[in-house]
Parts: sequence; C-alpha cells; structure tokens
Amino acid sequence: MANEQHTAGSLATALSAELDGPSEIICTGVSSLEDAKSGDITFMINAKFAREWETTKATIGIAPKEIQIPGHDATSRALLRVDNPNLAMAEVLAMFGTNTDRPEEGIHESVVIASSATIGKNVRIGPFVAIAENATIGDGVTMYSNTRVGKGCSIGSHSVLRSGVVIEYDCVIGEGCILNANVTIGTDGFGFCPTLDMSGLMKIIHIGNVILGDHIEIGSNSCVDRGKFAATMIGKGTKIDNLVQIGHNVKIGENCVIASGTGIGGSAQIGNWVQIGAHVGIAPHCRVGDSAKIGAKTGLMHDVPAGEEWLGLPGGKVKDVLRQWSSTRKLPGIISEIGKRNEQ
Repeated sequence: MANEQHTAGSLATALSAELDGPSEIICTGVSSLEDAKSGDITFMINAKFAREWETTKATIGIAPKEIQIPGHDATSRALLRVDNPNLAMAEVLAMFGTNTDRPEEGIHESVVIASSATIGKNVRIGPFVAIAENATIGDGVTMYSNTRVGKGCSIGSHSVLRSGVVIEYDCVIGEGCILNANVTIGTDGFGFCPTLDMSGLMKIIHIGNVILGDHIEIGSNSCVDRGKFAATMIGKGTKIDNLVQIGHNVKIGENCVIASGTGIGGSAQIGNWVQIGAHVGIAPHCRVGDSAKIGAKTGLMHDVPAGEEWLGLPGGKVKDVLRQWSSTRKLPGIISEIGKRNEQ
C-alpha cells in the first residue's frame, strides 16, 4: 500500500472515521504537528495537541471524536474523527511504510544451509546466513544478512530476523515475530558457583531452551537466556524494547510491554498485559501480576500484585513512594528549623 495514492476520503473509509472536510484532498505523507507540510496527515491525541491544529501546515488531521478543534476550516482542510487516534495513526503509518532494504524473495547464493534443515515457501534469505542441522524455517520468513539459526531451531511462518540475529540451538520462535538487529535468543544462562577448593567459579551449564509465542517483537541488542532445566518463555503479543536482558527460566505473559534497559533476573514471572518502564531491575524469582505497571528505574525486589502500580528504589506502591519522596524533600527545612531551635 506504500505506493497507493491516498485521499482524505479513502483514509476516512480505511479508518472508519468521521470525515469533516473535503474528501478529495490528497495525502502526500505523515508527519508531526510541528514538522508537517501541506499535504501531510498528522494526529492529535487530546485537547492540548488540538490547539496546534490552527498553526500546523498539515492538511489532514486525526483527532478523537469528543474534543473541540480550534481554528478548523472544513473548506480547505480535513479532520478524521476516530475513537482511538493512536491506533488510527498506527494504521496510517502501515499504509505509508516501506522497507526497501529487505532481501529479495529467494535464497542468496552465499547462504549456508545444512542438508537436514527444512526451508518453507516464499522465504527471503539474505547474504551470509547460516542455518544449522534440523532447523525448520517456516513459509514467508525473512532473514537479513549475517543471521544464524542453530541446530534444531524452529522459526515460525512470516517471522523477520534482521541483521546479526542469533538463535541458539533448540529454540522456538513463533509466527509473525520480529527480531531486530543483533538480538540473541538462547544464549547461556548466567550461572556460576564456587569450586570446593575456592580456586575459582564453575560454570553451570543450562540445558533448557527459549520459546517465543506468536507476534512478539524484540528490539536491537536484547538478549533472552536459555533455561537452566526447562524453557525461558515469552507469551504471544509481547513487545520488548532495545537493550533488554531476560534471564534464564523467566516466564513473561502475553501482550506485555518492556522498555529499554530493563533487566529481568532468573526465574522471575511476569503476568499478562504488564507494562515495565525503562531501566527497571527485577530481582530473581519475583512475581509481577497481570496488568501491573512498573515505573522507570524501579528496583523491584518484592512480588507485585495484579493491577498495582509500583515505583522507586526499592520498589513500592506509587502512592507510598511519592509520599516518601515528598517527605524527603521536606527534611532539609525540618533539619534547619531544628538547628535554629537548638541555637536558641
């Protein structure tokens, strides 16, 4: 759809939006309110951003149905009223998106494939890819240059492995997954114990694997360790940012969102629909309940019940932590007042 011409009317139809303005306006691109030029479509998620509609150069705007849009001239510009502007903009970006960098359909001549591997139909496998013994590559899989799939691995149909991805032996990747550049799945778990004579540290071999559900996305340079005995598991629909470390035997539920720089210790269990902010540290064996929210830079050392919001170091309920921070900010004044009283 990236090469298809879109108009305000066709976009309104695609988004099931209420159109306020001329339907024949041609949409030439997608942009932010401040950077838009004539012909662009932009979006406003609330009344605060709606105030910028009057000054933006965008010709088409996406906005919630319930808010007022100051300065809208329905004779020259079009508004698309929707229930969820974030979702609508995601759909628009998909219409305009293009990826000219992906490998052409087929298998590049430099690819090394073991004779026992199974390759599906309509794959796109780029230069210098290695596929080991007994690996299975599903239909429509795209593998960019310099990726490696280990022995006995399975890659589900229509998944995308971008450059430098490594899938270690016996790991399972579901359908429709996206693994961005330099992701590693199934690396050794981090486990050592002192030798009896205390002369050094003995490596604990991890013999489990990693199992990813369908439609998971993992950001660049993230790593998922294999399990010590069983599998490290991530549920379908979960999205993981860049530079995230997931330890051995971690269990992550469905449709979770985990931001950059987070580290999850071994055997932690994360429920469904959990939101984890950037640079969160979760101690081994912690449990986080369904739909919980963990704020950025939280150091989590205790279990979090379902639906609760936690923050801080050490992590606690948001309302308790904010109260503590407020009290801490008052301490200098209190100490100064006590000092003055003592001088009297």
